[in-house]
Order: sequence, then C-alpha cells, then structure tokens
Amino acid sequence: MKTLRNKNKIWLCLALLVSVILFSFLLLQLSGSTKKDDSADTLVLLGNEILAPIVYNENGRTKGIAVDIAEAIGEKIGYKIKVHSLNWDQAQKMVSSGHADGLVHINPDPERRIIYDFSNPLLKSEFSIFTRDDNTSLETLSDLRGKNIGVEASSYPSILVKDYNDIKAIEISDWTRSFEDLASGQLDALIIDRWIGEYELAQSKIQGIRVVEKPIVTQYSAIAVRKGDKEKLDLINDGLEAATKDGTIDRINRKWQGKQVIYITQDYFKNLLLLSAFTFLVLVALVSTILFIRYRSLSKKFKQDVEQRTEELRHANSQLKAANAKLEQISMIDSLTKIRNRRAFDIAYRRAWSLSMREASPLALISIDIDHYKVFNDTYGHLEGDQVLKSVAKTISASIKRPGDLAARYGGEEFLVMLMNTTCKGAEQVAERIRKDIEALEIKNKAMDTVLTVSIGVVSIVPSRKMSPKDLLAIVDKALYKAKEEGRNKVVVCNKIEELIDTDSKEK
Repeated sequence: MKTLRNKNKIWLCLALLVSVILFSFLLLQLSGSTKKDDSADTLVLLGNEILAPIVYNENGRTKGIAVDIAEAIGEKIGYKIKVHSLNWDQAQKMVSSGHADGLVHINPDPERRIIYDFSNPLLKSEFSIFTRDDNTSLETLSDLRGKNIGVEASSYPSILVKDYNDIKAIEISDWTRSFEDLASGQLDALIIDRWIGEYELAQSKIQGIRVVEKPIVTQYSAIAVRKGDKEKLDLINDGLEAATKDGTIDRINRKWQGKQVIYITQDYFKNLLLLSAFTFLVLVALVSTILFIRYRSLSKKFKQDVEQRTEELRHANSQLKAANAKLEQISMIDSLTKIRNRRAFDIAYRRAWSLSMREASPLALISIDIDHYKVFNDTYGHLEGDQVLKSVAKTISASIKRPGDLAARYGGEEFLVMLMNTTCKGAEQVAERIRKDIEALEIKNKAMDTVLTVSIGVVSIVPSRKMSPKDLLAIVDKALYKAKEEGRNKVVVCNKIEELIDTDSKEK
C-alpha cells in the first residue's frame, strides 16, 4: 500500500513537471509573438470610400484591389499596412496634416504634386463620360460646356473641369443617387473612372446609361505621401517593385478581374445560365410529357407551332442580317471625323480599280496632308487638334459631289479622295478647290505664324494589268511629298511627277 502511494506521488510530480514545462513554453511563445506584433512597424493609408471595386467599405471593413496591393506592399517591406476608407476630401486633409501616412489610389496632377510625392504607377484609370443612351452629342470635354456635370468633390475629374468655366460642375457623394439623377435628366453627364462607373451600373441595374467609348483622360494612379517624406516613399516603391517582380500584383489583378464590368456579371450570368438550363430542362420534360399524352390530338397544333417557329426564325434571321449590315456600315466610318475610314477606302478602291481597268476609264487619286499638324497639336492640345481634323474632313467631303467618288481619312492627318472616270485636269480642279477651302477656314497656327493649310498630291491613270493598285498609291504619295518639299500649301499634279513615274519604272 505504501509502495502504491509512493508511485502515485512520483506520477503526480511528473505530471506537475510536464505541466510547468508546457505552461512555460506557451508563455514564451505568447511573449515572442506579442513582442513581434508590438515591434512591427505600421503604415496607415487612406482611400476613397466610394470607389468600389478599387477601394470601398463593406460591413465596416475596407476592401478593394488597391487595398490588396497595399497590404502586399507591406508584406514585402516588413510593415503592416492598414487601409481605411473615408470621405475623400477628409482623407486628403488628414494626410496633408500628418494624421495618416498616405493616400492610396490617387491620380497625380500639378496641384497635387505641390502637396504630395507620388509612388510608381499603381492602377490604370480611364476617366470617362457617362450620359444617357439617347444623348449622342456629348463625346468630349468641350461638349460639356453649359451642361450639368456630376463630379466627386476633391476628385481628379473635379480638377479637370476647372479649366472650363462654363461647365456646371455639381459635387456628388453617392454614385447610385447620381446615376439615378443622370437617368432622370437632372444631370447631363457624370465624369468618373470607367471601371467604377460600370461596376456601379452593374450593381444598381440602372438602365438607359451609356459610357463614351473614348476616355477623356487615361492616367495611372499612385500612392501619395506628404511632400518631402522620401523615406516612406522609398519604402512603398521598394515594396511595389518587389510585388511586381514576383508576380504578386498580377495575381491580385487576376483575382479582381471578376469585378470588372466585362466580368462583373459573370456570377450573375452563371447563375442565370444555371437557372435557365434548369428551367429549360423542366419545360422540355413538361412539354414532352404533355406531347406524349396528347400526341394524337395535338399533332395538328404541333405542326402549326413548328411552322410558326420556322417563320419566327426566318424573321429573326432577316433582322440579324439587317443588324449585321448596319454594323458593317458602322465599321466603315472613322469614329472621329464621321467620314469613311481606311478600311472603307481600301475596299472601294479595289473595286474601282477593277471597274476602271475593265472599262478603260481614268481613275484619279488625291492625297491630302495637313501642314505642320504635329506643331498645331503640340501647341493647342489634342482636343483642338481633333476639332481641326473634323473641320478638314467636313471641307473635303463637301467637295465630293458624284456617286462613286469617295473621301476617307487614311490615317492620322492624311486624307485620300478617289474620283471615278476623272482625268488629271479634273482631279487638279477638285484638289485646288479643297486647298483653297481649307485655307479659307482661317484656323490660326500661332506656332508657325500662319493659318492652317494642306499639301496635296494628284494623279490620274487608266489602270492596266501592268500596274497594281499599290503603284498608284505610291505615285500619289510621292506627289504629296513633292508638294511638301516645294513649300507646302500647294497642289502637285500628275503632269509634274512624270519623273517619279520614270523613277519607279527604273527601280522595278
């Protein structure tokens, strides 16, 4: 009995010893982890709370692709990065006053660069115009003059519209409400990052809104820190570079691609597809059962239904052909100038070449290039440059009177005119009229101290099998080049470029 008690004491002591060891080990572990957490450096970044899916608040938690990227940067540099979503104006003030370390997903501009230093590029931003489906007149910033335009306070779009005093900028703070106001006509347009706007439309299911295809500005956002805080900026850039090199940024982008508008309804469509498939199978089973039971009595009606479906299919095919024809027509138009594009010209030119060769009739080409267009574009900006292209295209089109003739924008500031059954002299008269009409527009080019002019090359031949359509294009291009060499704002016609034709023959 005494021996048993001694054994029990030994086992009790051993159990106590093991418990003490385990408890001590647990305390050491807890102490080590606490020490690690306490010593971890932390950066606090602020983001705009209404930029889903880039930065947004969901049930008190800040989420978004920019948040994931910021946290990945923190892992690369050994920092804990916390991102909080706030009112954007308030967030900027907090960073400016030193109450937070930086701003996530902010687009640089000259005013902001006075206050902040910016990291390497973070995410692509396409600031676009959203307007109603029935409003086709709003395509550029200039078109927004005199309109009620919704922009978020302290946002990049609000800075963009400052240069346009006659744009009535209305500050908004709720995207769902602002899109409802747009649909109802209280707003004429919204300017917003395309991804954010399309995401909101997909979530809210608001109908009747379109986005202008060409963004007014494409930029890359960044992480901003207070001006002169080089230490934090270098840390962030180091983390961003490391996360980019090892593929972390790409993985985050792929993860959030499911939130882009081209994917935004993926889950929705997947569920819809499953529901549709299930409904279809149920309907097929139901119809099959009914047909099986009532086959004889419904055979006549079934035949009529088949005929009706066939007629509906024929009608649908007819509508589809008409829609395809309309799309084909649209694909032939230059989106900026609204005249024919290069594709339309190439198709029409091949047909005209064959027809002129078959009928032994002259085919004329006029090549037009805007003089010093790059200088004009650099001086006045792309918006004014686009307006010049539209004006020149309209003037050229006005000179084309006959069916079968064609004016097209061939690329950049170059235009081509094709004239059927037209001699060199007739083509020269059309070209000279175009040159004078464009000069008469009196579009000032202050960098060159002159008005906007064009140089024109003209050629006309009767196509033969000894030549190809490319030969005529090459000759008229050399004529245009010669017009520019001789001082611009002039027409070089076919009888002045015989030496070019001879040169081509010798080279061949």
